[in-house]
Amino acid sequence: MKKPGFQWVVSGLALFWAVFALGGVVAQDNPGVDTSDYESVMQGITGAIVDFWRFGNDDASLIDVIAVSDDPLYVAPLVDGAYFLRGTDSQLERAVYAALRALSGQDFGADWPEWFKWASAQDLALPPGYSQFKGGLFSTLIDPAFDRFFQPGVQETARVNLQEVVWGGVRVDGIPSLVDAIQISPEEAAAEGEAFTQFCNEGDCSYPAPDEYVFGVSIDGDNRAYPLRLLNWHELFNDVIGHAPLYDAPDGNIVCYFRAPVEFKATARQGDSWVSITGESAGCPLNGWLTAPETLVWADSDWGTVQAALPDAGETPLSLSAGLRGSVPGQAVALAYCTLCGSGILYDTTIPDLMVNGEHQGETVLEFGSTGMLMRSNKLMYDRNTDTVWNAITGEPAFGPLAASGIQLEILPVVVTDWATWLEEHPDTSVLSLRTGYDRPYINGVAYHDYFNDPNFIMFPVWQQDTSENENKDVVFTLYLNETPKAYPLRVLIPEQVTNDTLAEVELVIVTRETPGRGFFEPGGAAVRAYERGGHTFQPGATSHEVVDENGVVWAVTEDALVSPDGETLGRLGGHLAFWFGWYGFYPDTLVYAGAAS
Repeated sequence: MKKPGFQWVVSGLALFWAVFALGGVVAQDNPGVDTSDYESVMQGITGAIVDFWRFGNDDASLIDVIAVSDDPLYVAPLVDGAYFLRGTDSQLERAVYAALRALSGQDFGADWPEWFKWASAQDLALPPGYSQFKGGLFSTLIDPAFDRFFQPGVQETARVNLQEVVWGGVRVDGIPSLVDAIQISPEEAAAEGEAFTQFCNEGDCSYPAPDEYVFGVSIDGDNRAYPLRLLNWHELFNDVIGHAPLYDAPDGNIVCYFRAPVEFKATARQGDSWVSITGESAGCPLNGWLTAPETLVWADSDWGTVQAALPDAGETPLSLSAGLRGSVPGQAVALAYCTLCGSGILYDTTIPDLMVNGEHQGETVLEFGSTGMLMRSNKLMYDRNTDTVWNAITGEPAFGPLAASGIQLEILPVVVTDWATWLEEHPDTSVLSLRTGYDRPYINGVAYHDYFNDPNFIMFPVWQQDTSENENKDVVFTLYLNETPKAYPLRVLIPEQVTNDTLAEVELVIVTRETPGRGFFEPGGAAVRAYERGGHTFQPGATSHEVVDENGVVWAVTEDALVSPDGETLGRLGGHLAFWFGWYGFYPDTLVYAGAAS
């Protein structure tokens, strides 16, 4: 999220919507205001703020009436209003803080962050119609699209206190998520780096640079890298992970792996087992053959219908324009990357049977975007299927149509590591292309440089903190198993290399490899992977690719599992890195690993 400023927002289109939405409502000197009519009074608060910015009308009469109402339900709306008056030293701003002092018994002067933290810690009661007020405030002053998140009924079903929701400085989808973004081969990536010289950093045009961090994702053998230098600008990707071997001929040689969700055109078949396709996939030739076509995803029909429409071998193939569209199956995922709290979490986004407003939607893949809002400096995302707002760090719906659904997204394994190591370990990897379709300065180490590299800088107020044992921006590896959270500080994991532990009756082992030092910091510092340990006790092996059990047996460390020489496997657990304050802000009861000696 960008550091918020308001003057630039209340202009142009935003001003048009401000006047249109409120119909010119402004606060007037009216001692007969009925403060029990919360919706009208809160609309007046919004009108007064809009009128101040639009016309310079510094009228605080309505706020003065609220100040003597002796009604604490106005505290939350006043804190929200104060956000958009910060630093103006206007009569309106002074009146808002005076009203807050009168209604709360607190005095934080004109220090809005302190007011906000205090209010958030109180879990304030909210007046009727507060959600519509907040939606109206945001949609009128910032972006009309905010209104979609605050429809009637939201306040009654919200799983969070809506007072804690704060604008993050951008419009809805102002930080655009990536959807099925282009994946390319490492060779193609190197060529892109040389071609897109605007992204060179002090003469270094390598893409990715050997020491730069990537989110490494591996599902069913499909390995992909998503450099943080791109995700710092997008904070979310929606993708489908999965691939299938592409052959040069039926029963021929494998030439590459064709990746989901790229579409191909099928133009011919051989019997019922092979299909000839044309399509662009990372590191693959344009043409080849896929087998087991009944398992492929056909855009317009099923395999039986496609098979009947495709010419068999020896017949004239279809033209490319007449080819039948398909893709390789895979697992739909979204990586929610909260730059401010240092957490990149990979979620399974397939809901087996989504229920919306009492109606079954069947199996549904959720697609996520950025709301432009935050809670405790944590990203609030939304699904484009229902406009439900989700907590990015917990994977739960916060408010909106799915708030009462009980859904919690499953966390999948992801690792933050340096590109050189990821490439060495996964020479068949693909990597996110610089050709995202967006104009952003994808320069290594530029985005959020000052924020990441200042340990004392938290951009938005967070009331729930504990720095008694860990500093706010210490990086921790986190697990949430059987509703039990635990944080493992990297400063403890790195020297241990292999950590045996038990969490919520799950025996686990964490394998850690420190990443090379760099001239700047991004959320990372070590490649950390957690696995079940099945009663074994492990210690480091001769390399970072192996661990040794209590009997001296060497196990291979893979992306999916620990694997013994006789084929026994211990599956990987979903976990992720985070800044300590980002994790603690939502899991204050978290356990904290202190080291094997403890």
